[in-house]
Amino acid sequence: MSESVRQRKKISASGAIVFIVLCILSLAYLYPLLWLFFNSLKTDNELFNNPWSIISSMQFINYVTAWTSGKIGISFFNSVVVSLSSVGITIVISAMAAFALKRFKWKYSGLAMGIFLVGIMIPIHSTLIPLFLVFNRIGILDQYISLILPYVAFALPTSIFILGGFMASFPKEIEEAAVMDGCKMRTVFWRMIFPLSKSSLATISIFNFVAAWNELMFALIFISNPNKMTLPVSLTRFQGQYSTSWAIQLAAVVIMVIPSLIVYFFLNDKIIKSLTIGAVKG
Repeated sequence: MSESVRQRKKISASGAIVFIVLCILSLAYLYPLLWLFFNSLKTDNELFNNPWSIISSMQFINYVTAWTSGKIGISFFNSVVVSLSSVGITIVISAMAAFALKRFKWKYSGLAMGIFLVGIMIPIHSTLIPLFLVFNRIGILDQYISLILPYVAFALPTSIFILGGFMASFPKEIEEAAVMDGCKMRTVFWRMIFPLSKSSLATISIFNFVAAWNELMFALIFISNPNKMTLPVSLTRFQGQYSTSWAIQLAAVVIMVIPSLIVYFFLNDKIIKSLTIGAVKG
């Protein structure tokens, strides 16, 4: 047997081992989601008697009850508004800031970038009490803006850091050629730089969307109106004082998890592309 054939067999054997290991890891990560979904279709008796048993009858009524009686539908809409608004504002502000800091040469650009990066070291919940006092004084508690403002503020440092590193890798000749053709800098940004940054924009969109979608503490403290509560807060209301329907609560959790999975499913290839570009150019 030739040396090349032996080496090919060795590579194929190692590839098979890696494939098996990755399959096992994938099942380990998927198992909690599958367990959650299957048990959300059971009755409370089936869930408590044997949570690992096969479903005898699909209880889709759990989702209907969670959506209507538990007011998950209203909370779902509130979470969509807050999350999409905070992500959209973060994308626009961080993209413009990263462009100004990395593509323009001005005296204090390094200092400004350092001030933004200091925000990464500040724990978001350490500002809970000061923000509550300020928002209470200016009268914006129980409003979407009371959640959108801190979500955007604490998402900006990381977003600017990611976008700044990506925009710094663009060739200067792109801007110079556009300016020589008569384009203004805002046209260069919106028509050229911003579209070319879509992979990095997708990366920060996923991270910020998941963070805003799952955030509980600010939403629990700043929102007391049941019609303005987000999904994480509504889930805490499913536990009654004397009884709790855990199957319906699991159905509500599934409803909460689905949007994050959908967003990641459609944008995950952009994340991989962004990491690949950073690896090649870094």
